[in-house]
Amino acid sequence: MSNKIKIKKALISVFDKKNILDIAKFLVSQNIEIYSSGGTYKHLKENKIKVIEISKYTNSPEILDGRVKTLHPKVHGGILAKRNFPKHLKELKKNKINLIDLVIVNLYPFKKTVASKSSFKKCIENIDIGGPTLIRASAKNFEFVATVTNPGDYEKIIDEMKKNKNNISKKTRSGLAMKAFNEISLYDMDISNWFSKKGNIKNQNFVLQSKIVKKLRYGENPKQKAAIFKNTSLLNNKNSFFNMKIIQGKELSYNNINDMQAGCLLADDINAPCVVIIKHANPCGVSKNNNLLEAYKKAFMCDPVSAFGGIIIINGNINKKLAEEISKTFVEIVVGKKISKEAKDIFQNKKNLILIETKSFKIFKPSREIKSMSDAFLIQTPDNFYSKKNNLKFVTKKKLKLKEINDLLLAEKICKYVKSNAIVYVKNNSSIGIGAGQMNRLDSAKIGSEKAKRFFNKSILKGSFVASDAFFPFPDSIDVFGKFGVKAIIQPGGSVKDIEVIKRANKYKIAMAFTNMRHFKH
Repeated sequence: MSNKIKIKKALISVFDKKNILDIAKFLVSQNIEIYSSGGTYKHLKENKIKVIEISKYTNSPEILDGRVKTLHPKVHGGILAKRNFPKHLKELKKNKINLIDLVIVNLYPFKKTVASKSSFKKCIENIDIGGPTLIRASAKNFEFVATVTNPGDYEKIIDEMKKNKNNISKKTRSGLAMKAFNEISLYDMDISNWFSKKGNIKNQNFVLQSKIVKKLRYGENPKQKAAIFKNTSLLNNKNSFFNMKIIQGKELSYNNINDMQAGCLLADDINAPCVVIIKHANPCGVSKNNNLLEAYKKAFMCDPVSAFGGIIIINGNINKKLAEEISKTFVEIVVGKKISKEAKDIFQNKKNLILIETKSFKIFKPSREIKSMSDAFLIQTPDNFYSKKNNLKFVTKKKLKLKEINDLLLAEKICKYVKSNAIVYVKNNSSIGIGAGQMNRLDSAKIGSEKAKRFFNKSILKGSFVASDAFFPFPDSIDVFGKFGVKAIIQPGGSVKDIEVIKRANKYKIAMAFTNMRHFKH
């Protein structure tokens, strides 16, 4: 491979004309011959750039309404020829084909055309053929040709050519080729996905289209590297998680982002004024109340020890009184829909606090969840389901009145975001005890009840409502609930011990509803 190649002839074919005149003028100033076609040729000519029209060079006119312009042996022969193969050079000379050393190309804006809801016909016409072919050819032959697909690289190319007497290094050519093939792969995936949607055909392949947008300080732990990669098909998505407004504080960490998404998803599910306190991606306090100050106090009371250093998600506006209450303890992040000036002034005194505004929590819904394995991906649709009053199946003698079911449904919503095995106790629209992440359900039941007694009082559990993320394999957890006077339980059902579990609930006069809907979260 040649370490450097000297640029003598260039081909320019771009839809995006941004900064193209800068590099074209430079090439002309260096006596480098430029070939071009279609709109690019016209643009260069109008700006008095010396340029040769491709059709005159090939002696072959553009045909099929411009669908065929650069697809010609005199173009691709000049790009693909190996300069160190005498046979190739002999063939070029015989066919009067010039070597092309630099290819500057960008593509028809297919993604933007689709996003603008253009007609099917217009979308089809914005599938570029000649451009990708030029890019693939020149990138394949990067040993001898430089390929530039991003206007942001023009200045770098000019600088390198100035410093090296119009030569471009092997390292630069290799990097440009990588970028070029990456551009083509993403472009083709956009087209493939569009055809899949238009034809209502399920694509059996999963290709993760992403682009790094930010490196993070580290991952879950300082020894781990981390970054944010955004879906390239949604880079300009107005409803992105990352369109939130950071009012104060340092940059978000990997753990911050992970925790915030868990809290915002739960707040969105509750879909009412509420406060969610998150620690290590687990809810440690939740309360639904139009009075957000009261909601915060109750959510905090659920587990004030775990709330220390946590993340507070508020599905509503934050005023001065609420800010004053929050400021009594150390928290890492506060997220609200709108934060008053007085509240901001109070939070300003908390130097390590990250303060965030977001207009709506609807933006946080992911379309799929992905976990990487050693040589594969586990992909699933998210658990966006929860029960409604009319689809609960009460299996015990005792039933609940409709107005009593609200706490039961809130418990289930919270339980969905608690790591398994999960047990959640709720009373008066607020969590009062949460048992999370245990290897057996009985321990989660005990932990949740012990926290409730510790942070409230011994009688708080009487008349409370319990949610379990999965069925009870044994009736022993029901004994825990019965001991404290729990009023009702919501669980999926489906255990071989269901009959025994129901009998135990009847013994304690506890109402129990089956949902047929498990909420494991690992």
